[in-house]
Amino acid sequence: MKTKDFLLLPVAALAIVSCQQTPASDEDPAAAMLDEARQLLAVRDYNAARDIIFSLRRQHPTALDARRAAILTLDSVELMEARDSAAACEQRLQAARDSFAQMPPRIDGHTNNAYYLQQRRVMALDQSYDEICAKVKFFVRKIDIDRQAD
Repeated sequence: MKTKDFLLLPVAALAIVSCQQTPASDEDPAAAMLDEARQLLAVRDYNAARDIIFSLRRQHPTALDARRAAILTLDSVELMEARDSAAACEQRLQAARDSFAQMPPRIDGHTNNAYYLQQRRVMALDQSYDEICAKVKFFVRKIDIDRQAD
């Protein structure tokens, strides 16, 4: 055996041992990060929960179980945020519709520009609301598919 081969043997053995130990030891801190993300989700801190999940993915690439669970958690973050956005948009839309319903299209025989401006606002909010609802439906379906895959 050459000296070069003799030196590579311990390095190869160390690499094999470290690869075998890394996934098991990597799961615990990743699971702790996932728990933290879930706690942040529970208090509706969506950005912080999302940041923790992205950090988990970067810092623990071999924690496959935690990463798999993080996919569902991230989908839940997106779903809950979309639902909150839909509720807020729905309130704005209802207020805009109520205001629009009270406006006459014409005042003293002249076009009421405020009426048509409010009409455009209602239409834009209605479109935004539809888009947010589609996002909610998407994440509901994605979570169902991800759960079936597990």
